[in-house]
Amino acid sequence: MDAPAVAQLGARFEVDYRPKLVDDPPALEAALPAADAWIVRNRTQVRGLLLQAASRLRVIGRLGVGLDNIDVDTCAARASR
Repeated sequence: MDAPAVAQLGARFEVDYRPKLVDDPPALEAALPAADAWIVRNRTQVRGLLLQAASRLRVIGRLGVGLDNIDVDTCAARASR
């Protein structure tokens, strides 16, 4: 994300913007329980333990194209609860 987009989100929401977090899975997992939204790129795998850790998660935004890095079935099942 570019700086203006992060600033715009930060004006309305609490934003934890750490682009290198994808390279530190334990830190990413530790940050997720407090997240209501998660914006990812293609390298972030939204599945398994990370998705379980994101217990408050309401929305996932994907920068770029495709959803191959997101467990869409698990997300859909959670949304229907």
